[in-house]
Amino acid sequence: MNRMTWKFYFCFLFVLLAAASVYAEESEPSPAVMVKQNYIPMNVYADKNAKALAHYTMGLMQDWLEMTELAIAEFEQAAQLNPNNYNIHLRLGADYARINKLEEAIKELDRAVELNPEDLQSHYLLALIYSSLKEYEKAATEYERILTQFAKNDPQNIEVYGYLGQLYYSQQKFDKAIVQFQKILSLEPKNADVMYMLGSIYLETNERGKAIEQFRNAIAIDPEHDGCLNSLGYLYAEDGSNLDEALALIERALKINPQSGAYLDSLGWVYYKKGMYEEALANLKKADSYIKDPVIYDHLGDVSYSLNKIDDAKKYWELSLGLYPDQQHVIEKLEALKLKDKQAAK
Repeated sequence: MNRMTWKFYFCFLFVLLAAASVYAEESEPSPAVMVKQNYIPMNVYADKNAKALAHYTMGLMQDWLEMTELAIAEFEQAAQLNPNNYNIHLRLGADYARINKLEEAIKELDRAVELNPEDLQSHYLLALIYSSLKEYEKAATEYERILTQFAKNDPQNIEVYGYLGQLYYSQQKFDKAIVQFQKILSLEPKNADVMYMLGSIYLETNERGKAIEQFRNAIAIDPEHDGCLNSLGYLYAEDGSNLDEALALIERALKINPQSGAYLDSLGWVYYKKGMYEEALANLKKADSYIKDPVIYDHLGDVSYSLNKIDDAKKYWELSLGLYPDQQHVIEKLEALKLKDKQAAK
């Protein structure tokens, strides 16, 4: 035999043996036994399950040789003969996805899920396909099923709760996210990162008191947690309260991460609230050099307006809207400028 023939031969034997276990209990007499012995030609199999095994085995071999379309042809015949075998539909779905026939892949994987809801491979492949199609809600649902199953299997798995919490957070399912992060805290009461996540969620739900509590608790545990230092300082600046403490907190965050545009924005905003407009402008411009953000431009507009640099204020507010058009408060500022210009022109 030449080299390719040997490769083909050993591949065939290996796949036959591997596939045998899948069908070990599917029919009598057992096709698994016949496959392992490899003495009986496939074309003498009488029953559909045995014929399905033959096509499934050939499909596995074609996959191993990276002949995807030939593998699909074998799996399709196997599925016709044995439509209730999970492994056939899983393999067929995976191969359809490999050649970008995504609708066919989804159909086969949905069938695999129907036959074996607890197996996670189909859910994972569906999540990847939905993500590639930008159907993020459907992808998130599949990831949720995966993570929920992992959590059931290992209720002490903090990492899984974290992934699930972040998934819910990205979907703006804040109540569910809070539950997951609280589970982590029940297992690790001094996890400052989780407190930071909870504080961030409470900000999203306008529960500022709870957010402040989480940030303070996290800083008490980890005084170098720059995310919490900045968030707490910015909260105080937004409220116009504890401005000296806000300044100290944000300066501590910047010592840890001096090139953070977000932290420099917070520092500029504290200076603005303290009436130190030149210092505010300098830090906000520095923040802008690191990141382009609608909030930074909004702040630059406010500071410029306070310095009577009206054209600059207009420019920055327009830049802010260019990045994020749905800002009613910025729209109102620009409309007020237009009205003022009209009145001045009279």
